[in-house]
Amino acid sequence: MKTNLNQQSQVLSEEGLKKLKALNFKDRFYKHDATLWKTEKEHTDIINNSLGWTNVYDWTLTKVTEVKNFAEEVKKEFTSVVLMGMGGSSLAPEVLRVVFGKQENYPALFVLDTTNPTKILEVTSKIYLEKTLFIFASKSGGTVEPSSQFAYFYGLLSKKVQDPGSHFIAITDPNTGLVKLAEEKHFRKIFINKADIGGRFSALSLFGMVPAALAGIDIEKLLNAAKEAGDIFQNDENNPALVLGSLMGQSFLNGKDKLTLIMPKEISVLGLWIEQLIAESTGKEKKGILPVVLTEVAPEKDYLDDRIFVNVNYQSKSFKNHFKIMPYMEIDMEDKYQIAVQFLLWEIATAAAGAIMKIDPFDQPNVQLSKTITKNILASLAEGKKDEAAQAEFLLSKNLQGEISKKYLLSDIAKQASNKDYFALLAYLPESEELTQLFNRIKEGLFKATRRAVIFGYGPRYLHSTGQLFKGDAGKGIFVVFSSEVKEDAGIPNQPYTFKDLCQAQALADFKALEEKGRRVIKIHLPADTENALKELLKTL
Repeated sequence: MKTNLNQQSQVLSEEGLKKLKALNFKDRFYKHDATLWKTEKEHTDIINNSLGWTNVYDWTLTKVTEVKNFAEEVKKEFTSVVLMGMGGSSLAPEVLRVVFGKQENYPALFVLDTTNPTKILEVTSKIYLEKTLFIFASKSGGTVEPSSQFAYFYGLLSKKVQDPGSHFIAITDPNTGLVKLAEEKHFRKIFINKADIGGRFSALSLFGMVPAALAGIDIEKLLNAAKEAGDIFQNDENNPALVLGSLMGQSFLNGKDKLTLIMPKEISVLGLWIEQLIAESTGKEKKGILPVVLTEVAPEKDYLDDRIFVNVNYQSKSFKNHFKIMPYMEIDMEDKYQIAVQFLLWEIATAAAGAIMKIDPFDQPNVQLSKTITKNILASLAEGKKDEAAQAEFLLSKNLQGEISKKYLLSDIAKQASNKDYFALLAYLPESEELTQLFNRIKEGLFKATRRAVIFGYGPRYLHSTGQLFKGDAGKGIFVVFSSEVKEDAGIPNQPYTFKDLCQAQALADFKALEEKGRRVIKIHLPADTENALKELLKTL
């Protein structure tokens, strides 16, 4: 793996490497020494159960024959595979799905990590239920998003086939509620993963490799690429993973907390996975590194001095002559199968940066807040508590008029930004190329107007990703939460609420959670015709 650093990044990385060497990081890391990061028992207990990923490729390689045999069985019977997951159980498969594309003679893979009814109905319309295999992927099985998706699709299949359980498999940890459910419902297969791996570090485990194999991707080649890189990382004190981690950690200490990732469009989806890994791992204790993904770059003078730039160079031009003042690092990715090397590289780098920052990269102390508020809102609606339900409806029904106006959004809130702040546009809307392009134009307008970093994410996906950083960092974010009405809803069997209720409750809950944390946040509820509403918003830019 070739890397290149300009003078500015070289200086920062060397400072960080000195800190890692003083910690004896490499040796202690591979010995799974939890005290590299924290010494308190509440942290070491978590860390000791979170380091199984460091050489998980060896373990997963022992499962390749079983997984590939199952994939051959599946392709004979099914034309589609739908992964129901969230966060760590869905983002790596999504990266592999997009980077490798549809494989000939294998089922089409759909990754469903949303509660938006429009998107769920869209996927439903694209598959033939009787020829679809569903993957319920969750470390516990208790996550609301895949649990709701399972109830929905199991209900549909129950009306079509005699043995709906044969259309489902599970990927989970040992002895979980999902194992029990899978046994009760007679799932076709249960894949038990290593328990000592956190979700966002699970790309090279069964959570990433089973969906990839079912889609026809050569997982043995992926894992061997990771193993080859892992051997280098383990034996080289100045390996690319530690160089990157030292750059990230030391840059944060020097006030450069915006990691700007430059990627060609062909692999820009990798940014979603890196975003979760870094934001959820570092965003705590009033600290945090904000990942910002770009496919195009502006002149260097247009950026503030709170950034470093890392270019994953895949069949694309180098930007090493573009950045003369700001720290810049280049990482070559030779072919698609090197995506497995990227997974391992960034995981180790994130762990190293955490050691320099003196944080625990493996916990997520603020993720639960939005979940708890969501449950409370749904419980209030289910119990028919008019006051709380009415308050929820009032907040959810605000649109582009009145208190939350176009002027307020693009003028007043932009003026609140200080030098180190960033903007986050958070959309509980049905993901589409059209909406993404519209939000990219809004991002571009805000960046040009303020020079601040601007990121965009679909909810509820970001709750299991950047959501931790938003609530755990030093309060540098300025947030705009978007929700919308829907043209068609979808029910959730055995629940008193629908997917529309759930999605809107999650949007409202995170708005309230950000407020509770003292963050600067507004919420905009759009009509069902979200594209035209956003186009109106764009006119002010």
